[in-house]
Amino acid sequence: MTTAVDELLLSAAEVEIQATGKPPAVTIVAYTGGLMSVPGWGPVAIDLAGIDASAEQVGILADHNSSLAGIVGHGKAVVANGRLLVQGTITPSTDAARQVVELAKGGFRFQASVGVAPLEYDRVRAGELVEVNGRALKAPASGFTLVRAGVLREVSIVAIGADAGTSVSIAANGKEQSMSQTETLTAEQIRADALAETTRINAIRKACGGRFGNIEATAISEGWDAQRTELEVLRARRPIPLSTHQREEPASRFVLEAAILAHMNCEHLAEKHLGADAAQRARDLRATNLVDLCRAALMLDGRDAPHGRDGLIKAALSTYSLPTALGDAANKLLFEAYTESPATWRAFASVKSAVDFKQHTGIRISDTGELTQLPPGGEIKHGSVKEAMYGYSIDTFAKMLSIDRRDIINDDLSLFDDTARSLGRAAMRSLSDLVYKVLLANANSFFGGGNGNYDAGAGTALASASLATGIARMLAQRDDEYRDLDIRPRTLLVPPELQQTAKELLMSDFIQRANNDLPTGNALKNSVSLEVEPRLSNDERFEGTSAKAWYLFAGPADAALIVAFLQGKQSPTVEFFGFDADPNTLAATWRVYHDFGAALADHRAAYKAKGEV
Repeated sequence: MTTAVDELLLSAAEVEIQATGKPPAVTIVAYTGGLMSVPGWGPVAIDLAGIDASAEQVGILADHNSSLAGIVGHGKAVVANGRLLVQGTITPSTDAARQVVELAKGGFRFQASVGVAPLEYDRVRAGELVEVNGRALKAPASGFTLVRAGVLREVSIVAIGADAGTSVSIAANGKEQSMSQTETLTAEQIRADALAETTRINAIRKACGGRFGNIEATAISEGWDAQRTELEVLRARRPIPLSTHQREEPASRFVLEAAILAHMNCEHLAEKHLGADAAQRARDLRATNLVDLCRAALMLDGRDAPHGRDGLIKAALSTYSLPTALGDAANKLLFEAYTESPATWRAFASVKSAVDFKQHTGIRISDTGELTQLPPGGEIKHGSVKEAMYGYSIDTFAKMLSIDRRDIINDDLSLFDDTARSLGRAAMRSLSDLVYKVLLANANSFFGGGNGNYDAGAGTALASASLATGIARMLAQRDDEYRDLDIRPRTLLVPPELQQTAKELLMSDFIQRANNDLPTGNALKNSVSLEVEPRLSNDERFEGTSAKAWYLFAGPADAALIVAFLQGKQSPTVEFFGFDADPNTLAATWRVYHDFGAALADHRAAYKAKGEV
């Protein structure tokens, strides 16, 4: 499973505005629970059980304009019958709100779009069938993204939403159907559904008491009533001993996954991604070895546990629950290792999003005009803009690894932990390798005397005087009309061989001088931050390396170097095939791929010294 913090915009089905009251009421079907096409993401479905829409008030905006001028009104969101509904009022205090009301009076049928910040999502492969929002969704040929968890940020009223259909189209089982042909949702029906759903959810939350988040989410999404919820809570309170001499209570897949993570000494990941309740129920399983986990998986699938250790493990590995839980656990371990891997380039590189694998063009814009004083009644003068362009593209980097079933049995799951973390670190290493290959290649003489960002020869070795020179050169960068660009150096980048010297320059309180009548204070202390990158001097794998050269960079916003990701997805995609990927072998298989690219951009935000004494 993948986590993210990017904003995701989703189309809705219908907006109804009653403009007769004061203030006007608005009823929105914000999401109908099926597949929809979202720019930058492709086909997307949202698991409404994982969407946090509990805020007392959600803002209703016009065209996702989050400024005060874009406010249209406010409302309350609720999930009912596999749909996300919003009821609220229009506050005609802005031009946008008044325009919406007038257009509604004239008969215009709006669409809506919701802003959701996805926290966790999976990629569903082509042809795969998944249960979500009370329906079965079959992935199209391109597959689709299933958002497992997220936070509802806002709802917008728009003329044309992200939905590929019309304002009354919904996606049901992969086929577009007209709402007028399948169902008609009136404002009165929606309000009645919302009231009933709110009452049911409140009863469920009262029964769970804030402790059993997994049961609460399941109860809400599957339509349980309070009585069934209370029964499940009572069952969950009892420990679940794994004994062959008594009948065990089946654990949920999330509890099984939490038990696997705990068995790998990663209980913090279980609590972070699956909740404290799942982690506690996993502890209640008292699974001390792989056999206990296999027995729990067989119970979850409603199958009898065979006698004998090997037979039990083999049977469990053929279930749906155990391979799925193992795959999800491995994904979390991989993502943690990926995010924790060092990436020195993040201190100075600007992150971009690429919509496809074609060549893209970035534009560095320097305004060659300036703001001029405007006299009373005067005319605003036109400025001129000069553009400097740079190109970049992205490629796919991938790896596939398999672990034999016998290795899993013999190693008792530690290979899963090691393999997943290894893949996560490898993904980040591959990305960093590309970034520094691009930097060291110095394409198009990015570092050159003519650009005012390169010094060679005697006196360029890293020292107090040379560092001060580099800082001064970046501060002096100007546009073609000699206007100062106000670029500030932020990061000193050095190879490991210069780490000690760099720390002495940036962290020492005093610098000893030969002539005692000169100041001994360190004027450069904390002037920039320090990053140490071993690839800068690794001549076995990279060209253009040096153990003496050093670099200065401005902040990421100044874009000395850019790193681009396909559709803004900054983490690798992981696909787990269980034990049936290859019929000729009995092995667990992972496929990991990552789409990214890098390019040099604005030379004025970077400086290089050759490092000669």
